[in-house]
Amino acid sequence: MYAEGAKRGAPRAKQIADRYHLLVNLRDTLKDALARHQDVLPVVEEQGKEAGSSSQDPAQPSLAALVPVQAPPQQEVGEAGSISAEPPQLSASQRRRQISRANRYARYEQIRALAGQGLSQREIARQLHLSRGCVHRYVTAERFPERALPGKRRSLLDPYLPYLRQRWEQGCHNGRQLAHEIAAQGFRGSTSLVRQLLGGWRAGLPVPEARVRGPKRRTAPPAKRRVSARQASWLFVTPPQQLTEQRRGLLERICQINPDLRELYQLGQEFILMVKQRRARRLDPWLLRVGQSHSTDLRGFASGIKRDYDAVKAALSLPWSQGQVEGQITRLKLLKRQMYGRARFELLRSRVLRRA
Repeated sequence: MYAEGAKRGAPRAKQIADRYHLLVNLRDTLKDALARHQDVLPVVEEQGKEAGSSSQDPAQPSLAALVPVQAPPQQEVGEAGSISAEPPQLSASQRRRQISRANRYARYEQIRALAGQGLSQREIARQLHLSRGCVHRYVTAERFPERALPGKRRSLLDPYLPYLRQRWEQGCHNGRQLAHEIAAQGFRGSTSLVRQLLGGWRAGLPVPEARVRGPKRRTAPPAKRRVSARQASWLFVTPPQQLTEQRRGLLERICQINPDLRELYQLGQEFILMVKQRRARRLDPWLLRVGQSHSTDLRGFASGIKRDYDAVKAALSLPWSQGQVEGQITRLKLLKRQMYGRARFELLRSRVLRRA
C-alpha cells in the first residue's frame, strides 16, 4: 500500500526498502518457524541457564572496571597531632541533619548581622526571600534555636497517650476505634496518626505461632522449561562471534534437533550478511534456495521480497535508506495522536509543515 502510494506520488523516485525492517521481518519469520518446533526445543536447566545468562566476555570490561574507585576517607588529626585510626561513622540521616543545621545556622548568623546593621525585619525578609515569621523568630531568639529531635517533638497525641496506653493494655488494638474514642475527648488529628502510633506498639507484641494444618508438604522441584521460540529466534539472528559459549552450545543443540532448523539458521544468517555487507548479487541465488526449502514461513518471507524486489535490491546495493521517511511517518503519527479530538486539520497541517 505504501509502495503504491509512493509510486503514484513520485513516479520518478527510486524506492529503497528499509534495511532495519527487512531484518525485523526476518526475525519475526524465524520466530514463527521455530514456534512450529516448540515441543522439541531444548530444555533449559536452571543450574546452567543457557538461554537466560551469559558468562563474562573477556573482550568486555568487567563491572568493577566501570565503577569508579572511591578514595578512602581521610583520617582525622587529634589535638596532639596524632591520627585517629577510627573516625566516627555517621548514618545517612545524621549527615543530613548536620547539613541542615549548618545551613540554618548560617541563615541565623546572616539575619542577626543584618539586624545589627539596623535593617528592619521586613527589609531582611525581602532581601533574603524569607518569611517574616522566620526572620522574627531568629531576631528575637536569645541564641540559635535548635530543632527538637524526632523523638522529642510534641504531637497531637501527647495529651491522650495515657488513655491510649490504658485501652491498649485492656486489649483494644483497633486504631479506628481508639481514634473515635479520643476524638470524643477533643482530639483533632487524623486516624492515620493513631494507627502510626499503634504500629510501633504492635511491633512489641509476641508473634503468634503458625498453625500447622496437616503434614508438612514437600516442595516440588522447579519445573524445567524449554527454550521459547522468541529466545531461539534471537540466537538465530545474532552473529556467532557475539554469542557466549553457553549460548553457542545451545544454538548447536537447536540445530541438531532437526535438519530443517539447521537449514533455517543457515538461510537466516546468509540473508543477514547480505543486508549488512550490501551483497545484492546473492539475492537471486538465496531466493532460489528458499524456494526449495521445507520452511513455509521462510518461503512466505521470500514471496514478500519478490513483490517488492526492486526496492529490496536497491537496499542491498545502494547506501541510502528510507529511514528518514520512517522517522517522518512516526512523527506524523505522534502529532496526530496528540491532537486527536482537540483541534482541526489546519493546526495539524501547520505543526507538520513547521518542522518539515
